[in-house]
Amino acid sequence: MDLTKIGNIVKGIYRYYPVSNSSIEELVSHLKEGHFPKNHLLTQTGVKDNHVYFIEEGCARTFFFAGNTEVTNWFSTEGDITFSSTSLYHALPSLEYVQLLEDSLIYQMPIEALNKLYETNIDIANWSRVIHQDALLKMQNLRLDRLSLSAKERYEKFTTENPGLIGRVNLGFIASYLGMTQQHLSSLRAEVRF
Repeated sequence: MDLTKIGNIVKGIYRYYPVSNSSIEELVSHLKEGHFPKNHLLTQTGVKDNHVYFIEEGCARTFFFAGNTEVTNWFSTEGDITFSSTSLYHALPSLEYVQLLEDSLIYQMPIEALNKLYETNIDIANWSRVIHQDALLKMQNLRLDRLSLSAKERYEKFTTENPGLIGRVNLGFIASYLGMTQQHLSSLRAEVRF
């Protein structure tokens, strides 16, 4: 595969670990290109998924239902990888949905192929380890922020750390991610502007 076609994905890989060119070529040999429309669900709760997804163009959110309420717990954009955690780690049906928020260019890779690379390619195994460490730290910080920061501080931190998502992602999804109502977030945004 021509690596210039997947420039965002390659940059995303390098963002976490200095993977060798030969390892990147081995990884991308398993990728299959797909064009998906806005609102397409890559994963669905209750369904075992057999792929991980690399985002070349587009944006996605991961969410679940708490009662009748959708709770957004992750955003992914160009260069990121997204997947069902339970399907990847335990070969079980997904507990979450991954929804595309824009028309997207996605490259999918079979989980089975990725697991084989973990066993045979130390670069890919280390790249994955670093990504998962980073994600775990991000989830821990989000949890701590919800316990220790005010809603306004959480929003300000989110905008500083994710400037590319503002204006690109529905405010209701951001509010859910930050643990507040959309009305509260709208009020905070009005305060911050003045």
